[in-house]
Amino acid sequence: MEKEHMSDTSLAVSLPEMLDARERRLMLQTSLISHFQTTIVCLTLNIPGPVKVLPGVPQAYEAACRQIEQLLQAHDIPILQKTEQKEKTGWEAFYPADTAPETAKRLMVSLEEQSRFGRLLDIDVLRTDGSKVSREEIGFPPRTCLLCREPAHVCSRSRRHTVAELTAEVERILADHIHDSGKDDAL
Repeated sequence: MEKEHMSDTSLAVSLPEMLDARERRLMLQTSLISHFQTTIVCLTLNIPGPVKVLPGVPQAYEAACRQIEQLLQAHDIPILQKTEQKEKTGWEAFYPADTAPETAKRLMVSLEEQSRFGRLLDIDVLRTDGSKVSREEIGFPPRTCLLCREPAHVCSRSRRHTVAELTAEVERILADHIHDSGKDDAL
């Protein structure tokens, strides 16, 4: 079930392409739930704007996958399979994980909250009925905006910040992550 399409960075995505990608993601999630009958952890990156695979995204994606896998393994949660989709609409990883969905969500929120880099991670956890476990139902506040402390959905809906401002912040976070990762590799 491994699917991998390599994409060049800096390719703009149209609205129909994004809608098609969302439909493919939903079909894959449904297929994984049907096959494994367990919790599904789904990783995407929060990249606003029409270019979803910016320079630094491949490294960030690989680092995020490693973090998810290590965290699940550290809690003795079996990963039944890893499925990836790497397209210009964004890179995605899917992990059927043999644990309660609320347990998985708590762990994934800890990754999203542990550093500025975690703000770029969008990790959904699906139940076997396909519904998502929300941050709020396990006692966490909603995600905040990349640029201000307001709830992300409020800024997004009101278009409070420009795509250029958001993209510049994402690029800063990616550059800082790559820089910091290089320091870790040098140790």
